[in-house]
Amino acid sequence: MLKKITLTVTALSITVFYFYYNPAISHFGPPCLVHKTTSLYCWGCGGQRALHALLHGHWRQAFRFNLLIFLVIPILTIVFVSEIFDIPRLRRLLWHRYIVTFVGIVVIVFTIVRNLKGFEFLIPD
Repeated sequence: MLKKITLTVTALSITVFYFYYNPAISHFGPPCLVHKTTSLYCWGCGGQRALHALLHGHWRQAFRFNLLIFLVIPILTIVFVSEIFDIPRLRRLLWHRYIVTFVGIVVIVFTIVRNLKGFEFLIPD
């Protein structure tokens, strides 16, 4: 029961925080070490801004900041639902080797492609 309460409070806290906190205006936390050291964009660059935009219903802006937010949010929702409602079958499905491999490949390909010439639209504004 404590685990469910902790997960719920954490999810709500993060959601409320990013609803009111605009990462495009003020910076919270350390800068991206990958981008700072290599000038390349990692898979998470623009993710905070994308989450803020998505919480305000700005789908196109969220897409411009980080396309992977549309993969991460559903996965996190499935994890949250499987933990809160204790659905082991859903948990096993999510951690199936094909799903994990697919997500890993998507993240790696996205990271490489967003740093190639011709794909500047994947770089966070």
